Amino acid sequence: MHFLTIDSSTGIEVGVCRCELGEYRDIAVAASTSTREHAEKLTPLIQGALSEAGIERPDAIVVGTGPGAFTGLRAGLVTAHTLARAWDVPLYGVSTLEILGLAAADEGGQEIVPIVDARRKEVYAMRVRPMGGDDVAVIEAPEVLKPADLAEQLRREPAVLAAMSADLYPELGERLVVAPRPSVMARIAQSRLARIEAGEELTLGTEPLYLRRPDIHRG
Repeated sequence: MHFLTIDSSTGIEVGVCRCELGEYRDIAVAASTSTREHAEKLTPLIQGALSEAGIERPDAIVVGTGPGAFTGLRAGLVTAHTLARAWDVPLYGVSTLEILGLAAADEGGQEIVPIVDARRKEVYAMRVRPMGGDDVAVIEAPEVLKPADLAEQLRREPAVLAAMSADLYPELGERLVVAPRPSVMARIAQSRLARIEAGEELTLGTEPLYLRRPDIHRG
């Protein structure tokens, strides 16, 4: 089974993961660190990843739902919806922060605070813990914080910081630099599907979490 994964919460991360007998392997990864022109860059990156993986279409798509700025995040979600309809394949949405949390758990983190840039000298942060090998449990919901406030919180309640960049507010100190890898996104989506089938009230919807409501009007 092949998963196409798309995350455009900051830059663009796309890839293809192959799942065979419960093993997940990244077979194509393409990325752009640009925070502009997501719509123009997404299609070539996706085409390149599919070509590298040697497939014409995936069996399912997993998309990151943010938090992210309106323009970039919307481009990824619209592209994911368009492709899912065109290929008639399932589409699953997962929080980018939870994806980063699972990536950090793979590196040994037990109490993890994944962060993304919220702009305006703030960060979006949440607190998670590993849940089995392929999922995370949310301990504290996402919130926007000043870096100084987050640093104080981490002093009171220590946790492993996880971010996509070593340069995102370096004053916060040591962190795990992780990425929304295809295998991580596919694993968390599959775990949630299994939990839903077991009767848990979870969702894999694609409703976006934008950085702030005014960002929608700023475009």
